[in-house]
Amino acid sequence: MKRIAALCVVVLAAAAHGDELKRYAYSWPLTLAGDSAAWQVELPLEVYPSLTDPQLRDLVVVDAQGNAVPTAARAADPATSVSARSELPLFALPAGLPAGAADGPLDLRIERDVDGRLRSIGADLGAASTKTAAASQDYLIDAGRLDAPIDSLRLDWDEGAGTVNAQFALGASDDLQSWRSIVASANVLGLAQDGNRLELHEIGVRGVHAKYLRLRRLDHGAALPGLRVSVVTSAQSGPPRAAREWLAPAPIDAAATGTPMPGGGVEYRYSLPAALPVEAIKLDLGIDNSVARIDIASRSGAAQAWTTRAQLTAFRLRQGDDAIINDATTLPGPARDREWRVQSATPLSHAPTLNLAWRRDRFVFLGEGKQQYRLVAGSATARRADYPVEVALAQLRSKLGTGWQPPLAIVGTRETLAGDAALKAPTPTSKYDWKTFLLWGVLVAAAAAIGYLALSLLRGQKSSS
Repeated sequence: MKRIAALCVVVLAAAAHGDELKRYAYSWPLTLAGDSAAWQVELPLEVYPSLTDPQLRDLVVVDAQGNAVPTAARAADPATSVSARSELPLFALPAGLPAGAADGPLDLRIERDVDGRLRSIGADLGAASTKTAAASQDYLIDAGRLDAPIDSLRLDWDEGAGTVNAQFALGASDDLQSWRSIVASANVLGLAQDGNRLELHEIGVRGVHAKYLRLRRLDHGAALPGLRVSVVTSAQSGPPRAAREWLAPAPIDAAATGTPMPGGGVEYRYSLPAALPVEAIKLDLGIDNSVARIDIASRSGAAQAWTTRAQLTAFRLRQGDDAIINDATTLPGPARDREWRVQSATPLSHAPTLNLAWRRDRFVFLGEGKQQYRLVAGSATARRADYPVEVALAQLRSKLGTGWQPPLAIVGTRETLAGDAALKAPTPTSKYDWKTFLLWGVLVAAAAAIGYLALSLLRGQKSSS
């Protein structure tokens, strides 16, 4: 009898697990390499359209038996350095120095302080001193104190500089003798016209790590007063974050003219394939020598109000073979919205290109490398429980080292569970549920039957006495 009861419990448990998985739309098998107590999983793009919960709680990792394992969103690692901006010393180079690596190394006299930082720079020009050159606008940047690679370089100048349109080249060296080209040509701008202000200060350098940078002016414009240079560096003690990906959603309005606004201007609507965590915006007007004041907003759906994400002056200028466009705008935090709106105060001949940058979310789950796991996602009713996964990770780091990170699982091909039916909310039950009435009817009938039996027993006892 006990064996039959145990078998019934197993069957009921298996049926419960099967029913639980049927509450989810899709699953993705996970491949684990090696052995670990915790793993990370990076969500591919195709997972997001199936998610219904704004906090991504309709997502969990299950084992081979369909049991949910402790799963939580990947929190920012305190041991990971994100990004930092630092101002660097800038030294004007004397006129007459070689213009580039092809002209030979820089023959400089350098004075350093006790910390090894540059204090002053002189030059032995030799034969180069016979060249007729205007005042130099070349600069040497001391980047020796930086431990992390440089992602971007920013030039600033005094506000009274007026109109600025300067072109620079950037080189890098570790010994002032051997130089390599980093940026062949980049423009910085400071233009004002009819109340519009165009600002372009950033020069992307893509992870350069060098002791010295040489900033060389390519045009012959006026010197920039009060020129200052700062850099943005980023470094991580663990594996790199998910790479930033760019999407350019097509405008909803197929007619490229957009929708006129009541107060003037034009509006364009865009839609993402899912509510992705957007962290940066870049707008390209697409027409040379154009400028417009832009307001960019987003919302999760038609029932929600628009939230302003960026207000900027967009521009696209043509200088020779180069197109100069406005910088990307980084948002203060991820915006998980599907619908986006671009409003231009001035009419545009066609829809601008809206580029949105996002990074894939990462989740951590606890498990064993020898087990088989699946990521299940998409449900109108199922929600992931709150697991103290960070506490477990802290214990693992105390044993494996503060720099330890959970290895990354590989996400396989999508498999269908309940499909899109799991994404639909269940139909609300009637105010008068027939099941409830039936249950009460059974209980009343049972009580009446028990009462009848009790009365029958009492009558039988009286008659026998």
